[in-house]
Amino acid sequence: MTPITYHAGDDAFIDHELSVNLDSTEAFEGPEKLLEIWFFNHDRELPDHKSLRSISHNQWSQLLDLVNCKILSIKSSSKVDAFLLSESSLFVYDHKLILKTCGTTTTLLCLDMLFQLVQRELGWDFLINGKQPAKVFYSRRAFMFPEKQRSIHKNWDNEVEYLNQYFTNGSHYLIGRIDNSHWHLYTTTGITTASTSGTDDETFEILMTEISADKAEQFVTSRKPGFEIDEEHDLGHFLGHSTSNNTGLNNLYNTVQIHDAFSFTPCGYSSNSILDEDKYYTLHVTPEKDWSYASFETNVDATKFGLTNVEILYKVLEIFKPHKFQFTFFANGDSENMKALRKLDSLKGYKKVDKILYDFG
Repeated sequence: MTPITYHAGDDAFIDHELSVNLDSTEAFEGPEKLLEIWFFNHDRELPDHKSLRSISHNQWSQLLDLVNCKILSIKSSSKVDAFLLSESSLFVYDHKLILKTCGTTTTLLCLDMLFQLVQRELGWDFLINGKQPAKVFYSRRAFMFPEKQRSIHKNWDNEVEYLNQYFTNGSHYLIGRIDNSHWHLYTTTGITTASTSGTDDETFEILMTEISADKAEQFVTSRKPGFEIDEEHDLGHFLGHSTSNNTGLNNLYNTVQIHDAFSFTPCGYSSNSILDEDKYYTLHVTPEKDWSYASFETNVDATKFGLTNVEILYKVLEIFKPHKFQFTFFANGDSENMKALRKLDSLKGYKKVDKILYDFG
């Protein structure tokens, strides 16, 4: 393992002022809202080769203002721009985007501006004459403090009603027990298979609560807002990379191409990692005792690195030692990772409460 050190290279953007002064004292709602929009099934389908990645950072920043979050830093590969946010992450590809935000962010309120932006800048006339994106996903775990949410996000039915104003072919699901930590999903119909989209797409997500106290301590910092190392380095990013190295979160697949991380004050952690140019994994941690939460999400096919998602699950659980967790796995077909997770009937130290399989075909 090669420790990764913090470096602000030519491929990076860092908002040093925000990074130095950001204070997470009032942060409490760890579970994220996850919005994923595939405008086209593949980057080969882009009209006139125009790309979401050509939209400026300033324009993304204005859109994120509607979500009530800010850009901390950006790292890029040849295929994706990974935005580390004050509340989680944004990944922008040529043909799709993934926006994941925690706290009391208003994720869906960016939709109107987003469609105006792609129409104005790229000539993509979605929502005109019934034209719809190739596929849309919106999901979230049940909130810990739903009464603290803003606007439409106080209630799932309101979120669905709002989404239906934009998408004509949406369906929504409640997965799990209504009286427990259930999971909500909204998705549009016409989900493509690997053969029609030209790619084997998988998404693996682990949602953890009641993190072990000694493991949670890894994500607490004594730094104070406003303290910086020098003009080129802020302590939030420096400590973020240190935490990544110390916990092994930067090495879950035994290799990483690009890594970005931030440690909040007085506690909390976020990171984005890029592998093979277009694969990512992202982690977000809220370690406070009474509402501790951590999430892991990736589109990496673990088998390409000599691993399985079951092994990744064990690695992540070992780092956090949560009292409770749930995982979700989306795949276009019956992949090796899907088969391995289906066979997983027991984990040492845990009692299985639910196992739910859905076919959205």
